[in-house]
Amino acid sequence: MDEIIDEDNINNPLNQFLLFLVGGDLYAIEALKTSEIVEYNQITKVPMVTSCVKGVTNIRGNIVPTIDLLDRFGLGETPINRKTSIVVINHEHQNTKMQLGVIIDEVFEVDDIDTDNIKEAPEFGSKIDKKFIQKMGKYNGEYMAILNIKSILNITELSTIAY
Repeated sequence: MDEIIDEDNINNPLNQFLLFLVGGDLYAIEALKTSEIVEYNQITKVPMVTSCVKGVTNIRGNIVPTIDLLDRFGLGETPINRKTSIVVINHEHQNTKMQLGVIIDEVFEVDDIDTDNIKEAPEFGSKIDKKFIQKMGKYNGEYMAILNIKSILNITELSTIAY
């Protein structure tokens, strides 16, 4: 799982995706980009970061920066309940591999989406900024956003000091 998969490597005949809920909506990311899913646990706040960076948490001895995905989308904060989880994502920034956690409402499932069911995202009509959407995937007859992890976890944007 240490290998970072290229964001454009979404044209395999079958692609396995992690499907999850954020703000009541279903989203997907490539399963290979994740290293694990853990129950929401204590997050230590870090001063002077953007509001979506909730802080850091200890996951198996590693200090993992944690981002509230709903807040990153500009749609408020994720209410914490018993199904709230943290998805640990393998990410690369300036040739450095790292792990970041994203807070989600709950995990839906891991499943394959055939390439024929993956289409370009429309330019408008989504609750979230188009830059966060890589493609649209059809799953069980409905389309959902396949998220652009590089854009969501843009370290430059996430490192902006909040005043």
